[in-house]
Amino acid sequence: MASRLSQPLTIKLQLTLVFGALVVLASVVITWALGGMLRERVRTDAGRVLTLLAGNAARILANDLTINADMVDLLARREAVWTAGLDSPEAQRTLELIQATAPRTHLWVGVADAAGTVRAATGDLLRGQSVAQRAWFQRGQEGPFVGDVHPAKLLATLVPADRDGEPQRFVDYAAPVVLDGQRLGVLGVHASWDWVGEVVDTVLSTQARGSGIEIFIFDREGHVIFAPRGQSQKLAADGVRMPPLQGAGPAVATWHDGAEWLTAATRLPASRALGDLGWTIAAREPAETVFADVRDASRHALMVGVLAALVGALLVRFAAVRLGADVRRLSKAAREIELGVPGARLPPAASSAELRSLADALGRMTTRLMATQGDLERQVRERTAELEAANAELGRQARTDPLTGLPNRRTFDLQLDHALAAARRNGQPVAVLMIDADHFKRINDLHGHPVGDDVLVMLAGVLRARLRESDLLARYGGEEFVALLPGAGQGDALAVAQALVAAVAARRSAVYGQVTVSVGVAAAPPGEAITRTLMRRADEALYRAKAQGRNRACADGEGVADAGGASEI
Repeated sequence: MASRLSQPLTIKLQLTLVFGALVVLASVVITWALGGMLRERVRTDAGRVLTLLAGNAARILANDLTINADMVDLLARREAVWTAGLDSPEAQRTLELIQATAPRTHLWVGVADAAGTVRAATGDLLRGQSVAQRAWFQRGQEGPFVGDVHPAKLLATLVPADRDGEPQRFVDYAAPVVLDGQRLGVLGVHASWDWVGEVVDTVLSTQARGSGIEIFIFDREGHVIFAPRGQSQKLAADGVRMPPLQGAGPAVATWHDGAEWLTAATRLPASRALGDLGWTIAAREPAETVFADVRDASRHALMVGVLAALVGALLVRFAAVRLGADVRRLSKAAREIELGVPGARLPPAASSAELRSLADALGRMTTRLMATQGDLERQVRERTAELEAANAELGRQARTDPLTGLPNRRTFDLQLDHALAAARRNGQPVAVLMIDADHFKRINDLHGHPVGDDVLVMLAGVLRARLRESDLLARYGGEEFVALLPGAGQGDALAVAQALVAAVAARRSAVYGQVTVSVGVAAAPPGEAITRTLMRRADEALYRAKAQGRNRACADGEGVADAGGASEI
């Protein structure tokens, strides 16, 4: 028995073992090379998507911050508001108007005198209390100011918790109130940090969330100030910081939870209104999810290689004479495939039919690997295109009118299509009001465009306050507004229009006096085939109201409803 074990192995057995080992090695090398190339391609494409998401979030955040800062600065410099004093009814109405532009975000709006005592505020919160030590008051005395996120202090027990049940945090906007060259005080707005969560929800599509993509925001020192799933303040208390990224682009980084995430980061753009807050917006996706297809393809390729090795080991026993030359050719081709030589492929074997079959099997394995790589790359490109298209559409829809804070015409047109379709399905009426400021050009010519802008802001506040929550008010262009009233018939819509005309005419300003509006009303009753001609009919009714003296509402196909007579402004 011992004598038989000491005998050398036969040439056939040796060739079988050696050739099988070479084929397995070639399979491993090919799998490793193709897997590495595919992994890099997937990382690049997925990183491009994360960079796009982080950039979109940064742009929307910067745009919203700038709009709010400009609005506070504009109203602080509007002398007509403060002429009667910081605690005058006009000042109080202005504070309420600021809050009405974003009631869920602007939780507190107030004005403090030069000594830091709150003279007027929405809901009378903090009235009579001192805010002299607060950063927004101190910095707001020097000029327009946008503060970094901070927890609520004086208002901690006076405002509700945020949408995740955590204590409120604020971003402050402030600007000095100056009248006749004398600084009277500071106008301040405390905006809820919930706003950031709404922006992130807008940027992330359902498909992105399904892939596990998340967005974080870090401050100038790298501390977390926003995290998904209501973890912001918990992670901040734990001292979580932004993980270091290797290189300038997206990279795989180990986060605070010990898991690896593909991460892309971008800085919040600085501007004249904001300065440089130093925020970093980071988008991440689990590395396990990103590279799952690569791992599956590599595992499959390795299994195919092992199977091919077993087949080759059986066939090589019958090809001992010309096996050496074929093995050398196959090894050379495997090295070329490993190096990524263009057009590299396994050559056919000439020594025997069995070895030729092995070479063909290996060739098919290579072809299948290449096909798998092509399929994965196509899937990645399709997913990238879908995410880019979805985020481009979200970015387009997220735009509002920067002056009044109302939805713009593009948003209104989209909502109108939805409302018309719902009316057809449910057999409900729907109405449209076309609202135009009378003699608005005269206001601009006499008082200047800044006063004209104040008039538009005033009109937006008055009109919005008179409409239902279910109604949609938008700035349609210039001095023209449009309102969508779902479920309203022509009689109800005309009554609403008359109330709007009266409400606007009742307002008086020390600067520009009285402003009036004309309203055109068009409605479609239940069951009628509703089309986009509804807008044209409302526009025609508006022209009739203008022709019949202004300061009135006119319904489509009916007479005129006068709200106090036509005033020539």
